[in-house]
Amino acid sequence: MGAVSLLRQLLRPLRGRQAPEATFPSLKPLDDYVAAARKLGLERPCLFLSFDCDTDLDADAAEEVHDFLESLGIKATYAVPGAQLLKSPAPYRRLAERGAEFMNHGGLPHAEWREDQWAGITFYDSMTPEAVEADIRRGHEIVTEVIGRAPLGFRAPHFGCYQKPQQVDLLHRTAASLGYRYCSTTIPSFGLKFGPAYETHGLVEVPCFGSARYPETILDSWTYLTDRKSYALGDQYLELMTETVEMFLDRQIPAVLTWYADPCHVLDQPPFIRAMELLAKSGVASVAGAELAALVSGRH
Repeated sequence: MGAVSLLRQLLRPLRGRQAPEATFPSLKPLDDYVAAARKLGLERPCLFLSFDCDTDLDADAAEEVHDFLESLGIKATYAVPGAQLLKSPAPYRRLAERGAEFMNHGGLPHAEWREDQWAGITFYDSMTPEAVEADIRRGHEIVTEVIGRAPLGFRAPHFGCYQKPQQVDLLHRTAASLGYRYCSTTIPSFGLKFGPAYETHGLVEVPCFGSARYPETILDSWTYLTDRKSYALGDQYLELMTETVEMFLDRQIPAVLTWYADPCHVLDQPPFIRAMELLAKSGVASVAGAELAALVSGRH
């Protein structure tokens, strides 16, 4: 679908939907978010789905997940640390050849194997600003080298760990200097304050989204794993996605459902499979990161 036709779809209200029973969560925490979405011209929700590929398990899992999503017509954007791209280039190159979009996710590794599970490393809040900027620039070089084209967006490692105003400003300034169109690196509270996508430093920031019931809690795979060693995704993941999608469609609430997961967390997991099938059947438009940024910028 071209950008123009997609924009028309997102600006066109849904028809024939009945008002829901008053069983959904209150919209009050989303008032400013919805107002900002309407200022962007949005009339309905759309999906910006991305995947953080931080461990060795994600490379092969990403291809299988991509096959499934592609069968549903859902687009996926990938954030892969440069260290993982260098370690397992082939699967990610194949995804890029199929048209998948890649974000710069920094150059250093984000996880290491400790005893019997993967543990997070490389936290920007424990690094100097100079080291953070150097890692972003190194990530840009690696994505360009491995994928064969420069990334158009950026995401920092470990959501929620680098969110102070001066920290986010550094991320945005550095990304803008690299010619990026967007970042998706902030937690849901930024969206509740500034809206689903907002312009800053000449690019578009797309905050991660929560759910209708828990607007400030990221609706990602890690949060809703019931087993963080063998990886089992809990039913609440599906429940919150279903509730949010149904509520937003029934009430014609404009939103950008900026949700992300780790491929190895969701591969062959029934809650993820059913959630994606729901999204596909609901008619919610699916967009990649740069495509969304172009739509937002084009409204001004």
